[in-house]
Amino acid sequence: MEGSCGKGLLSPGKVAELLGLSKPHVYTLAKGGDLPSIKFGRAVRFEESAVERFIREHRRGKGKAA
Repeated sequence: MEGSCGKGLLSPGKVAELLGLSKPHVYTLAKGGDLPSIKFGRAVRFEESAVERFIREHRRGKGKAA
């Protein structure tokens, strides 16, 4: 995934863009524990691998990952 904020870390804006969601929705998913996140003070970041896993786990239809 391109546009990471550091090695393997993505900003909430980039995650929102990748998932086609609003930034507030991404924050809600993080706060609820549905999308694992990392907090550095007030900053929130997401590991690329966690976002990829979230996508796989929420895929529907043919080709759904187990």
